[in-house]
Amino acid sequence: MKQQITTDVIMSEMEQIMNNQFNTTNKDQAKAQKIRRQYMDREDNKFEQLQSLDSKVKTPGKIVSSVLGVVGALTMGAGMSLIMVWENMTSGLLLGIPGLIIALAAYPIYGIITGNRKKKYADQIMRLCEELTTN
Repeated sequence: MKQQITTDVIMSEMEQIMNNQFNTTNKDQAKAQKIRRQYMDREDNKFEQLQSLDSKVKTPGKIVSSVLGVVGALTMGAGMSLIMVWENMTSGLLLGIPGLIIALAAYPIYGIITGNRKKKYADQIMRLCEELTTN
């Protein structure tokens, strides 16, 4: 009889342990959902697709214009240094003015690249926007 009671107590304790192990809290469920989203296909999440397309439109223009702006500013700075430090007006102007033009051209080039990519991806973006707003 004592053996039976001990076995019942052990089984009861094991059931409680198993129930506690598999009962998840809201925090655990949120973590599980976050992990699940990482493994979902990108096609399933239309908002992430929309963000991806938006970055495809804007990123190339930002990169090109940033590089042009930095190169232009450095070139113009080198020209200014030639003029101010070494008092070499001709070389400084020949280097500084093209640097200024390159730096000034960065923003219009961004607009051109982004505009062309907007035309390319407009249909897909508009379709996804409609799907997201109608649901």
